[in-house]
Amino acid sequence: MTALAPTPTVTALTIAGSDSSGGAGIQADLRAFEALGVHGASVVTLVTAQGTRGVRKVDPLRAELVRAQLDAVFEDLPPRAVKTGALGNAAVVEIVADALRTQAPAHLVIDPVVNPTLGRALLDDSGFTAFVRELIPMATLVVPNRDEASRLAGRQVRTLAQAKSACKAIAGLGARAVLLKGGHFTGTESVDLLFDNGEFSELRSQRLAVPPMHGLGCTLSALVAALLARGTPLRVAVSRAHSIVHHALERPRTIGEGLALPGWLREAVLATEPAATVSAS
Repeated sequence: MTALAPTPTVTALTIAGSDSSGGAGIQADLRAFEALGVHGASVVTLVTAQGTRGVRKVDPLRAELVRAQLDAVFEDLPPRAVKTGALGNAAVVEIVADALRTQAPAHLVIDPVVNPTLGRALLDDSGFTAFVRELIPMATLVVPNRDEASRLAGRQVRTLAQAKSACKAIAGLGARAVLLKGGHFTGTESVDLLFDNGEFSELRSQRLAVPPMHGLGCTLSALVAALLARGTPLRVAVSRAHSIVHHALERPRTIGEGLALPGWLREAVLATEPAATVSAS
């Protein structure tokens, strides 16, 4: 019998909360990684009791348990990219920051989750302070929505000019690049604004009449992390992730009585595959 050699696989790590509805958090991140052919490792920071109608209860894990998960992953399958989501409190933020400083992964993508679309807070005030101090300076990319950008920058974000000012302020906290999502703004187009190396790029797409959605921020940032893990340059990774999410938004899925989900990611990945990649496969 011929022995079958295992195929080396690229790994990305998500450090985030668990969503019992499967729509956001760790569950959404792992789906995004898998859709791009990247193995997903996970470190759970908090557990939520939630469905599509909102979050009922949030329990952060003990910092010692979060540290044990981090050690188990980094000692055995060091990831090429790390993505953080909901972290819960300052103790967890500091444990995560310490591990990332020690291990120094090539890329860190931060989804600055504070509040879910519906329900309870996912990062307390002391945790937010620690998050800005400890994690933002290590970020390859920070991916806030309008409200998160406003809190990080300490200023109102309603117009394109204010969005650009907020991006500069967040980069001033130490992040290499900022991708401010356009979904919470108004207008016929949705504009994701990328600020990288002192330059702005606008990723525009038609604003779709979709139902209220769940897990979009998790999905976008996880797709970018997976592409960075595969060696894709940052700007290309952001543009590709943007295209995948927009395609998925055109085919929303309903799983409960509340918030909907984007369409199947693997289908969106295949539909938006660059022509050169398709012809080579």
